[in-house]
Amino acid sequence: MMQQSAENRSAIDDTIALEQRVYEKEVSMKILFGMISHESNTFALDTGDFKRWASNGWSVGEEIFSKYRNKISYPAGMIKAAEEYGVELIPTIALGNAGPKLTKEAVEYAIGELIKVAKERKGEYAGICLGLHGAGCAEHTDDLEAYTLEKVREVVGPDMPITVSLDLHGNITPEMVELSNGLFSCKLYPHIDETDAGYLAMKTLIRMLRGEATPQTSLVQLPLLVSSIIGCTLNEPMKSITDYVADYVAKHGLIDATFFHGFNPADLPCTGASVVVVAEKGGKEAAAEIARHIWDKREQLKGECPMPDVAVDRALAALKKPGTGYIVINEASDNPGGGMPGNATHLLREILSRNLAKAIFGYIYDPEIALLAHKVGVGGVVSGLLGGKTDKIHGAPIELHNARVCALSDGNATFVSPMMEGLPVCYGKTARLRVGNVEIIVTENFPDQTYDDRPFLLTGADITQYDIICLKSVNHFRAFFQPRAKAIVASDGIGIANFGCFNYQKIRRPIYPIDLDTTFSPLT
Repeated sequence: MMQQSAENRSAIDDTIALEQRVYEKEVSMKILFGMISHESNTFALDTGDFKRWASNGWSVGEEIFSKYRNKISYPAGMIKAAEEYGVELIPTIALGNAGPKLTKEAVEYAIGELIKVAKERKGEYAGICLGLHGAGCAEHTDDLEAYTLEKVREVVGPDMPITVSLDLHGNITPEMVELSNGLFSCKLYPHIDETDAGYLAMKTLIRMLRGEATPQTSLVQLPLLVSSIIGCTLNEPMKSITDYVADYVAKHGLIDATFFHGFNPADLPCTGASVVVVAEKGGKEAAAEIARHIWDKREQLKGECPMPDVAVDRALAALKKPGTGYIVINEASDNPGGGMPGNATHLLREILSRNLAKAIFGYIYDPEIALLAHKVGVGGVVSGLLGGKTDKIHGAPIELHNARVCALSDGNATFVSPMMEGLPVCYGKTARLRVGNVEIIVTENFPDQTYDDRPFLLTGADITQYDIICLKSVNHFRAFFQPRAKAIVASDGIGIANFGCFNYQKIRRPIYPIDLDTTFSPLT
């Protein structure tokens, strides 16, 4: 009996010692992390320098924790997972945005900040977790993600575990797969689940380092362009497809699986939809089966978007129907979140030509007019050319004649959208102008698409007091506006819904729906 007790005590002591060693390993484990994310529109005529890339703000070192902890973002998820698992993080740099192709100087500066810390702290960290995008490119690289990973690998070697969070609109390449140990994306559009993607990327890395997981990543590229117009996962057909992938992951015990919609305003060989599976085993077969399911539904993924005159007609018709609330017209063809210029004039010109009562446009990017409005002050008048100053395809400038300045703001706000809640934003010097019955918000800075009511509210405009709300976005605005609006109507202006505005030269062909006879076999 005494011998048995001694054996039991010995077993208990061994267990305690093992748990202590595991605990000490967890506490002492360090992981390098950061975010270098850009969604690059290759059809934009200009290039993006670092100032434009970082127009939403950027963080270095410990600043990353104060900006992102407990927010909605990829770094927030990484921080959350590390804190829950008792892992120490070594911060590097964090910035993300969309715009034209980046300059070489901008890329080298951003990656240089990451590499500097990676070199200085080499030997301290056991793994790396990075927030990238999947659709980044620059003057000197068509694959910003692979380029970034290559630069990191030059420092840490081929064996260091690296996991990556990506955006749902990534154009995924085999090089991204080969240079990483797991690609994890948000699944929803609007991307209200970015934190979940960052969390899973970090959690999986920690499990790898503890010897609890050996994930393998499988990629299937589809010869398919998915219209972003119908990409919203709150609505059909995307809701059912997204649910199918989630159910497949649960049923087959996968670590993760993502149907990447792809990023269409990029003329690159990798442009298009894809499926990525992260699994212990059977990932290749799973990716092929999911890809086949999506391919069979390709006709539902085309999308349709009317020109501004038809969109406004539909909005006015919806306004007359029973019920209360405002109508949102989203100018999908000038989405700054997809690298568009943010100063297109197609929809605004239509609104002004009809002189619609209780209509407000928020916002259009034009620093010249915004600064002029601040110069003349509230109650003053502004004349000049508004918008249309980047290229011809997005419309000619609108001539303003004595537009009244209703309100001014420094443009500083905090997002309340479920997608960006709690994160700061600065629109720069901002003005609300009145032209006839129509009010127009003009900004100095180029922060991003309209996510919520902040651009309106910071100039004193309560959107509930208007009938027609016009904004520039494809789907991210829906996270805030869809539960509140009476109806939503999309507006085109350049043929974005049928890809007619893109003069593709480099994408792989054939590709659906440009080539309707395209065939696909996922295992060949």
